[in-house]
Amino acid sequence: MELRDTASGRTTVLRQPPADRLAMEDVVRIEALAFRESDQPQAELFGAMDTDPLRVLTGMNWLIAYWAVLWDLRTGSPADELIRSLDYDGPWRTSAIPEREQVWRTMSQRVRAGVLAALTGNPEAHRVYESEVRRLAPDVFLHVTLTIMDTLSRELSRQGLDLDGMAAGLAERTRPAQDGGPSFSPPR
Repeated sequence: MELRDTASGRTTVLRQPPADRLAMEDVVRIEALAFRESDQPQAELFGAMDTDPLRVLTGMNWLIAYWAVLWDLRTGSPADELIRSLDYDGPWRTSAIPEREQVWRTMSQRVRAGVLAALTGNPEAHRVYESEVRRLAPDVFLHVTLTIMDTLSRELSRQGLDLDGMAAGLAERTRPAQDGGPSFSPPR
């Protein structure tokens, strides 16, 4: 689907994620939870993590990549640069000692790698991300990714980009990608 930003006049081509990797319904559900005002969304995501942590985290990464593409479309600021700037700044990091500070920098980098894998559609990058999630604690990935998502959605909303409902709109207007390629093309 071609999407045009009415403010910038720029366009991009968007496709759903490959169905074998991620169901669009999962992305829509995660988006709905991201904008719900309560602690319930986090509890629901943790519940889903019990059955399939990679599905939940892959959906979150795809949604963050989608938001970065929408920001790129609006501003001309490249999506990959926005993703590379994402950083965990949550309560677990507050006044961290140097050893723990390194842990949070490393976790932020791992989340960014997962989001970049979603942005590029690179299967090898996705496999590396999956192996990191399996090796480490998926619940820590969830906490870090949720915090990054929340910070990003608030920042983009403050900048005038209304993200609520964007994944649902994409789901209504597109079909799953069949060839495994990237879901996003660079805006022009």
